[in-house]
Amino acid sequence: MSMYRNLSCGEPGCEAKAFAESPFCKAHTPDPRKAVRDLVERVIKAEAAHSVDFSDIDLVDADFSRVHFVGCRFGGVRFSHVMFTGASFRLCFLDGSNFDSCDFSGTDMDFCSLGNVELLDCSFENSELIHVSFDGSRIRESSFTSSNLYDSRFILCDLLRCRFDDCDFKRVYFIPSKSEEVSLSGSNINEAVRDLEHLYL
Repeated sequence: MSMYRNLSCGEPGCEAKAFAESPFCKAHTPDPRKAVRDLVERVIKAEAAHSVDFSDIDLVDADFSRVHFVGCRFGGVRFSHVMFTGASFRLCFLDGSNFDSCDFSGTDMDFCSLGNVELLDCSFENSELIHVSFDGSRIRESSFTSSNLYDSRFILCDLLRCRFDDCDFKRVYFIPSKSEEVSLSGSNINEAVRDLEHLYL
C-alpha cells in the first residue's frame, strides 16, 4: 500500500494521477502554475506536509523554511532558489530531482533518499543528515560543512568542488565514482567506509 494519496484525475476516462494535489492531471488542469502556487501556499501556511506527492512540478523561489515534511515524494522536481532552511524531512523521497542554488542549511533529515539527483550550488551546512542516500547523484559546488552525516550514503556519485569540512562521517558510505576538488578538512573521514570491497548492504 502506497504512503502517498495518489489522487486520480477527475476528468472522466482519464487514468492519470492528479497534478500538484489538484483535482486533475497536468494535462487537464486549467492552470498548472496556479495549482503549484496553491499547493506551495497551503504547505507554507500549515508549516507541514504529510504524504504529499510533489512529483514532476517546478518550484522556483519558494520558501519552505522550518516546514515539516513527512512521507512526501518529490520525484523529478525542478528546484531553483528554493529555501529549506531549518526544515525537517522524515521518510521523504527526492530521487531524480534537480536542485539549483537551494538552501538546506540547518535541515534535519532522516531516512530520506536523494538518489540520482543533480545538486548545483546547494548548501546542507550545519545539518543533521541521518540515513540519507545520495547514491548515483551529481553534486557540484555544494557544501555539507559542519553536518552530521551518520550512516548516510555517497555511493557512485560525482563530487566536484564540494566541501565536507568538520563533518561527522561515522558509518558513512563515502565511495564516489568521481571526486575532484573535494575538501574534508577537520572531518573524521577515517570512520567512513571508503571502498566497495568493505561495503555491506
